[in-house]
Amino acid sequence: MHTQRIVVGYDGSAEARKAARWALDEAERSDVPVELVYAYEWPTYVPAAAMMPAAAVYPDVDTDLAVAEMLGRAVDTAMSSHPGVRVWARVEHSTAAVALLQRAADASLVVLGGRRPTGMRAWLGSTSGSVSAHARCPVVVVRGEPRATDPVVAGVDESEAAGLVLGFAFEQAAVRGVPVRAVHGWSPPDGRDLLCETNLRAIGEERGRLEALVGCWRRRYPGIPVSAEVMVGSPGEVLAQAAAGAQLVVAGARTRRALRAVLRPSVGRHLLHRARCSVALVSRTRAAIRF
Repeated sequence: MHTQRIVVGYDGSAEARKAARWALDEAERSDVPVELVYAYEWPTYVPAAAMMPAAAVYPDVDTDLAVAEMLGRAVDTAMSSHPGVRVWARVEHSTAAVALLQRAADASLVVLGGRRPTGMRAWLGSTSGSVSAHARCPVVVVRGEPRATDPVVAGVDESEAAGLVLGFAFEQAAVRGVPVRAVHGWSPPDGRDLLCETNLRAIGEERGRLEALVGCWRRRYPGIPVSAEVMVGSPGEVLAQAAAGAQLVVAGARTRRALRAVLRPSVGRHLLHRARCSVALVSRTRAAIRF
């Protein structure tokens, strides 16, 4: 069993290749192997076959050979660009989300490529949304073309995952030599003036709690510049705005029931829909990445 490895959802697309490069860079820094996972599911029911003889639809040897060739090229490219990283490929005959969740069960990180979902896909969910909602390790969705000097943004709330989010953000900032920007979104009670005494006092209290939490990680990573900001607005909107100038935005992942996720999207789902940079979603059961 391969533990402490990075699992990459790979289908040969430009987004998948970008995700593989991100994962290989991460693996090179953290000295862990990379597993490229390709998933495809064959239909088990063919309407015409119920009425007349038909050729079997599985297995399709030509497709299997094409997939094997594509993955072989990907592994060769990875070994050439990152010779110090162990890389292998695996084919799963399943849906992408199910296959990745199974492979993520004992992994340290899952990396996916993806464009921002639009239309009905944004509401009904995507592979990245499904995996991030249920994976036991952090999930990174790679997108954008950030500058090497752009900061890492951490979305900090009052949940138990806040410390894990900050830890992951500081780890990523440390290996890149960039600042951490810790952001907390706060919405004032309806009907109250933002500048009233009650709200100003509440903002001060929120800022104090944020500074105390960030201070623990500031002492652990004294060489990393860090700022802490309380911004007025919903957490999802605040983080999406902060992500505009970041190379990575980190937030907590929460498991949501399907209907509830459609009616009240989580912060993570909001980021997957709105953020233009890479998104990391960290669960409360995350596996530690060794540096």
